[in-house]
Amino acid sequence: MRRRAETTTKKRMSAEARRKSILETTISFISQFGFWGFTIRDVAQAQNITEAGLLYYYNSKEQLLEETLKYADRINQIAIAKHLGVEGVTGEVLQDGIAYHCDLGLKAISTGTVETNADRLEMVRLYTLLESEALSKDHPVHEYFEQRETNLLREYAFAAKRDGVADPERTALQVLSAMEGLQLRWLNGSHDIDFVAEWKALIDLIIP
Repeated sequence: MRRRAETTTKKRMSAEARRKSILETTISFISQFGFWGFTIRDVAQAQNITEAGLLYYYNSKEQLLEETLKYADRINQIAIAKHLGVEGVTGEVLQDGIAYHCDLGLKAISTGTVETNADRLEMVRLYTLLESEALSKDHPVHEYFEQRETNLLREYAFAAKRDGVADPERTALQVLSAMEGLQLRWLNGSHDIDFVAEWKALIDLIIP
């Protein structure tokens, strides 16, 4: 049985509410099946609307993917900022970053990110699946992920300088790589991993 997203109750929604609901449903599908494993029909049926009705809001599967990723980036960044007590964050991941709105170092920001992600398994699965798929240059969000990583490494290096490390750029790469590797093993579920505790042990090794 392949289709596991819940069907929403048919009801009138404002255009803004419907767009948000469609994006949240798409997050659920992508986190289970990746981009290639779901269709516009799947999302429309889960929303209890027609395919034409869904295409009124997002004119293609590719546009739906791009908007879903931007939406996920925005709500994730704002959630992490809230957890860290950082104000002024816009949620525009490709243009802005948490480190530019506070005095926290990379050790604190990365730990806050892991603590937030630990309660958002579906979101972490979405990024893990999409990032793997987007290694292919013909994937619709290949360039988005390339730019996202460039910006994230730049932000992490900026924050790492506050931790007094010798090589902020190298530290940024190590932190991002360690975080993504630990996330993958946590998602795998075959090991009893305390995501937050293991991260705190890892980050202490990278940034003493």
